[in-house]
Amino acid sequence: MSDWLMSLPLWGVIRVSGIVSYLLLFTGMMLGIIHGMPAFAGKTKAALYKWHTRSTWTGFLIGIAHGMIIYVDQYSPFSWKEIWIPFTTPTHPVAYGVGTLAVYGMFILLLTSDLRNKIKKPLWYAVHLLSYPIFIMALFHGLFTGSDTGTAAAKLMYALTGIGLIGISVYRMTLKGNRAGRVRLSK
Repeated sequence: MSDWLMSLPLWGVIRVSGIVSYLLLFTGMMLGIIHGMPAFAGKTKAALYKWHTRSTWTGFLIGIAHGMIIYVDQYSPFSWKEIWIPFTTPTHPVAYGVGTLAVYGMFILLLTSDLRNKIKKPLWYAVHLLSYPIFIMALFHGLFTGSDTGTAAAKLMYALTGIGLIGISVYRMTLKGNRAGRVRLSK
């Protein structure tokens, strides 16, 4: 089994799994933001929530695999300490450390989401808002450690996902503000 694993193009698997994880986390965030918009209800809202959850969990698990595969890579191997303890890598310690922190943040975010009915809503909401800095950490990690970051396609991907997330977030805040304004006007 280990011979078969070592025969795989591990560097390519590491790169692709990192990008796929990032894109799934982006998708999960977008679906979560859209899910909270007042325009959606019923089956559509339920479907958005289901795919939001699936995307974030799948992105998280692929992100874990991304980090674990680095251990067996012969080209640029990492020790378990360098994988799991932030800022311990000899090269790019900040960028790799931020990636490790993003994984820990996602774990806390997903755990509290699964326990949502057992914890107080303000605590859940506060933890859930950490998805923004976690996403920024994943973006930072990809920008500064990804071997493909210099390509036009990678730059475009990071730009579009960053701008898209900012845009949809601002739009949702605008909707939330308008709804709060209507409530105040009606009293």
